[in-house]
Amino acid sequence: MTTSTNTPDRLEIELAIPAFIRWFMMVPVIPITLIGLANLIGGEILTALILLLGLNGAFFLGYAAISARTTLVLDKEAGLVTVSRDSRFGSRADRYPLDALDSAELDRSHTSAESRTTSKVVLVFRNTRPATRIPLSSWGVSGAGPGQIADEINDWLRRNLPPSV
Repeated sequence: MTTSTNTPDRLEIELAIPAFIRWFMMVPVIPITLIGLANLIGGEILTALILLLGLNGAFFLGYAAISARTTLVLDKEAGLVTVSRDSRFGSRADRYPLDALDSAELDRSHTSAESRTTSKVVLVFRNTRPATRIPLSSWGVSGAGPGQIADEINDWLRRNLPPSV
């Protein structure tokens, strides 16, 4: 999470998995590629194809999936909430009215062992019944990060928008 702008007129937050984690995921590609090339040179075509295309393809698809980035912009002057999602598969930006944004909440899920909880930040819009909930990311994480994001959004809304009736 990175807050690039936090002024009375604009709040901009970027949610993304850190680059070192994404690159760490790609470390196994090097030995798999070398082993695949060795098999190709040695005449083991099927094994080489499985290693080079199958396993490396799976790693690259995983990398593309976790390299998604979400940018949240609360713009008081324009009166808009913009949620932009960028990934290797494409980009999308959704816009909502800022005056309909009620708060940010945590959506908690438990693992099968019920010992660890993961959370993701959800924007709650009150202009529909039941309230519309828009998740900011497709994955949940453990720790204090999602709570800090939700608190920062709620603090900005409390400070900069008039209370709704």
